[in-house]
Amino acid sequence: MEKMNISGSNFKKMGLYLLIILSIARFAVVPAKMAVAKKTALVEDYLTTYASKSDLLQRYLAVDTKDDPEISNELAALVYPKGSNRTAIQTEIVNLLTKTAEANALSVQNFQLIEGTEDTLLTEPSVLVRVAGQLRPIYGLFKAIQSAKPLLRIKSVEINVQDKGYIAKIVVTGYIRKI
Repeated sequence: MEKMNISGSNFKKMGLYLLIILSIARFAVVPAKMAVAKKTALVEDYLTTYASKSDLLQRYLAVDTKDDPEISNELAALVYPKGSNRTAIQTEIVNLLTKTAEANALSVQNFQLIEGTEDTLLTEPSVLVRVAGQLRPIYGLFKAIQSAKPLLRIKSVEINVQDKGYIAKIVVTGYIRKI
């Protein structure tokens, strides 16, 4: 068996190579981490926007709409009508998300119809969808959800880095009027 002899100059070369590799890794990883942190802050801003829209919707629902037809018409455009089928609405949400994701060059990994919550004024049918792609198209999907009529809300978002992009797990809910 032959012993490997590491001389001082070989040891210095290996140390130099290791230092170069670590430096390159540092300059590649840190900016990527900063970009993800910025995008996470942007997603949190959107979640705050959706929470405020949800509060606004609750205020609209608290108003007696029988006295004012204008408020009734505006409310009808924001929520699904009373007696709507929860599964049909979830399917409609999945179709909207799938078409929008494909239009934004995102790949829909899977979706799941999940149990929503029920309130005295609203029923919330929810859908979980996982999409893969780049951040800008995911952002476009968020904007499309935000502008959808009837009103849709993003309840939660989880974005993970993968080899060639990102995977976003998004829970979207709609509203069915109960009164």
